[in-house]
Amino acid sequence: MIRSLAFATALASALCVVLLTLLGGIATPGYSHVSQFISELGATQSAHEFPVRFIGFLPAGAALLAFCWFAHRSLPQSRITTAAFLALALYASGYVAAALFPCDIGCRPKHPSNSQVIHNIVGGLGYLVAPAFLLLFAIRSRSWPASAMLPGVGFIAAAVSFLGLLSLSPASPYVGLSQRGIEVSVLSWVVACGWYIRVRLPA
Repeated sequence: MIRSLAFATALASALCVVLLTLLGGIATPGYSHVSQFISELGATQSAHEFPVRFIGFLPAGAALLAFCWFAHRSLPQSRITTAAFLALALYASGYVAAALFPCDIGCRPKHPSNSQVIHNIVGGLGYLVAPAFLLLFAIRSRSWPASAMLPGVGFIAAAVSFLGLLSLSPASPYVGLSQRGIEVSVLSWVVACGWYIRVRLPA
């Protein structure tokens, strides 16, 4: 049951983020996936603020936190694995923060509100540690039984997320692509790990 829940929550978190990004972008006139943050879809006073925050970000964060718990219970135990899951839980908390502490309209205010500050701190820390925990997972998964391509997915995800982090500047006209590179990297590994736990991990 725990292994099935690990895969289900991994898939649920990824689907929530993909759907809120695609549907929110379609429903928001003039929105650019290239130059705008995902959080702008749920910013204070944005057109679809509450659906994005509470039907998108909040369940995405809750599902990813649940995945951390179920996956950690399922996988071979080590301090490295535990540390990596704690960092992934911090990343997941960024979704929860986006729901409870939305950014100001545009997400780039000269005088940020308290909500914007909390949003930036929690989300920023999550992005900052993403390449590190993906690398830790990639290294550690090499010793997991029947891990097949999972380490390779981890190494690729770590590299892509690191490149995304290097270019994650609010002033960049491509900041949306940089952010999505990190999101895709993390969520791709999460789904791959969930599938591994459900299908390939020996009993």
